[in-house]
Amino acid sequence: MDGQKRVPRNLVPKLIIGMMLGFVVVAVFLMLGDFKEVGNAIAEMPVYFIVPAFLFTFISYMLRLWKWHAFSRWASFPVSFRANTSIFFIGLMMSITPGKAGELIKSYLLQREHNVPYAKSIPIVIYDRLTDLLAMMLLVVIGLLVYPIGLPSLILLLLIILSFFLVLQKQALVAKLVNWITKPKKLRRFRDSLHAFYQQTLFFMRFRILSFAFCISVVAWLLECVSLYLVIQAAGVDVSFVASILTFSLGTLAGALSMIPGGLGAAEGSITGLLIYFGVTGSLAITISLVIRFVTLWFGVILGIIVFLVKGRAGKRIF
Repeated sequence: MDGQKRVPRNLVPKLIIGMMLGFVVVAVFLMLGDFKEVGNAIAEMPVYFIVPAFLFTFISYMLRLWKWHAFSRWASFPVSFRANTSIFFIGLMMSITPGKAGELIKSYLLQREHNVPYAKSIPIVIYDRLTDLLAMMLLVVIGLLVYPIGLPSLILLLLIILSFFLVLQKQALVAKLVNWITKPKKLRRFRDSLHAFYQQTLFFMRFRILSFAFCISVVAWLLECVSLYLVIQAAGVDVSFVASILTFSLGTLAGALSMIPGGLGAAEGSITGLLIYFGVTGSLAITISLVIRFVTLWFGVILGIIVFLVKGRAGKRIF
């Protein structure tokens, strides 16, 4: 229990580090784009484009929350929708922290408040992120059908993921691998947990669950692509909807694969670069990149902080 208490306490400085890193990234991009020009461009963006962008992002969050709750129901976790809402949004709050603490806090809360073993919750956390990754890749493919840039790298990543799925289906092979890994005496105590981890993962590979999660993820992330398109329209730039899909999905994918907390810097840089590729001037591309990241990333962090503060009692138990 002491170890479980220490983990959440470490999240406080991680959250602060994540926010400081975010401020540094914004400051760097503001300097690159000229603070005055970026400020003027943001001030001139019509509210009737920006408000719907926030709305589409919020709907995206709710769809992903629905998926998360469906996973917990299929896994027979004794968790209500209200409790899962808190867990989901607190996870968003921690998405900017080093070491994937957002995912860690989800498993921690499930274990601490609902007695769900880590071996059962961690596979769901991973699977949730994996379905998001697959959805993002589909959106990238849609964009690449019109703008074929970086196709070889995407094909390689797709082959790696497909190989991963194929290997997971080989139960005898995975069982032998787990037994071999845990053969040393010091690791033997983890054997049962790893087998339980694998069985839980295998359960969620069923076609019915996979197809549901994949479709929800595609719609959810497509809505955030719509948010980018609205921000682009607010900036008065002529960029197509398909180009917006490719820009947001490929930029977000680059941020995720960078393993940097929240994709900070990597996502902004990728989105800016792609916008410049599609003919947007440098300063305006930086403006659009910063705005869409606030609409899709920092909006979730702020909502998570609000949920965390409203929950109150859980705040004392987590940190």
